[in-house]
Amino acid sequence: MIPNTKTLFRINRQSKSPLYNLIEENFHELIGSDQLKTGETIPSEWELSELYSVSRLTVRHALGNLVRQGWLNRRQGVGTFVAKPPLTRIAPSRLSFTEQMRAIGRVPSSRQFYIRVIPASREVAGHLKLAEGDPVIEIRRLRLADDEPIMLETTCLSQARFPGINSLSDFSNTSLYEFLSSHYQIIVAATDQTLTPVLLSESEARDLETRPRTPAIFSEIEAFASEGDPIEYSRSVTPGDKSKFYFRFRRGEKSL
Repeated sequence: MIPNTKTLFRINRQSKSPLYNLIEENFHELIGSDQLKTGETIPSEWELSELYSVSRLTVRHALGNLVRQGWLNRRQGVGTFVAKPPLTRIAPSRLSFTEQMRAIGRVPSSRQFYIRVIPASREVAGHLKLAEGDPVIEIRRLRLADDEPIMLETTCLSQARFPGINSLSDFSNTSLYEFLSSHYQIIVAATDQTLTPVLLSESEARDLETRPRTPAIFSEIEAFASEGDPIEYSRSVTPGDKSKFYFRFRRGEKSL
C-alpha cells in the first residue's frame, strides 16, 4: 500500500494543459524521484479518479499512455505496477533539428499548432528551475523534412527569461535556437537527452500521418546556456520507421 496518496497524487488544476497530461506529469515526477518504486502497485482507476477529482476515462487515458511509454506495467486481473525505468541516457548532437536536417541535405520546416503562456507544472518547473505555477511559454510544433512529418514536439521556455517571445514570432519556418541567439543573445552550450521506446497514441499518429501504436521514440531534451542555466525543456515523439540513431565512439576523442 502506498502511503500518503492524497499528498502524492495531485495535479495543478490551474494549468491549461489537458488533465490526462497533468496526471502523466505527476507520475513522471513520482517515479523519477523514486517516490513510486519499481514493482509497486498503483491505486486503481477508481481510486485515482477520486484522488485527482477527474473522470475514470481521463485516468484510463493517462494510464494507457504511461503503459505505452514504459512507465507502468499492467497485469490482467492483478493490477497496474510501476515498471523498471527503461530510460537510457545518451550523448546527443549539439545541432538543432533545423541544423541536423540541413546537414543531411533535407529541407526542414514546421507546422506550428500553437504558442501560448501557461503556468509551469511541477515537472516543467523542475527542468527549468522555476517555481511551480511560474509562467512558461509552450510551443507545439510538427517538424517536417522535405514536407514529410517526422517529429511531434512540445517546447517549454521561461517567460521571464524570454519576455514577449509568444507575441514576437511564429516558429513554423524559424529555428528556435537561431531566434534565441539573434534576439536574446542566448547560445545553447549543452544539452541532455533521454530516449524512451513507446507506441504512438491515436492523436500522435494522426498528426504524424501514420498508424496508431506504431513503435516510436519519445525524447526529452534539456538545453543549457554556457553558464549552466536551463534554457529549454522539450518533449518529442518520432515514429521508428522515420528515425535512425547513430552513436559514434573513438578512443581519445572528446565526447559531445
